[in-house]
Amino acid sequence: MTEETLTGLLDTIWQHLARGTADRHHPARHPTLASIGTDGPELRTLVLRRAERSGALLEVHTDAASPKAVQIVADPRVALHVWLPKPRLQIRARAMALLEPGDPAVFANLPPEAQANYGGPVPGTPLPGPAKRAAGDPARFTRILCHLTEVDALLLSDPHRRARYRADGNWQGQWIVP
Repeated sequence: MTEETLTGLLDTIWQHLARGTADRHHPARHPTLASIGTDGPELRTLVLRRAERSGALLEVHTDAASPKAVQIVADPRVALHVWLPKPRLQIRARAMALLEPGDPAVFANLPPEAQANYGGPVPGTPLPGPAKRAAGDPARFTRILCHLTEVDALLLSDPHRRARYRADGNWQGQWIVP
């Protein structure tokens, strides 16, 4: 089992994150992102679009008009959470987020119902009834680049094992109490 070493566990984490970008049924596909709002933490589930180990980078997309985009501009500290039920592995990560315009070619290849997620009223705006599909606005298609600063992994095996990896420690990792 590769998870018995710090390097092996980190390898497993990145393998799962990479699978989440390619396999729409893998649980790493939908991480929970936390940002800091005016009333405290805000959580939402997004789709993992890129996982780049060499740059310690995770990418998700959002509408530039969304509250999370405003929150990230105000305070770029974010956290991500992934739960993988089969290996019983929890991945928590801290990151500094950066907003960048989305790729127009990627937006153009989205189905119309996905493009509509980047148009219409500002997300969270009250409506008198169910929302109607809006025209998508490619200018609102935005990438959130999460530059990881720390990863905390909890493996609920017998016995439980937990490790923390930090960018400022060159991702060497250290076993910590579960």
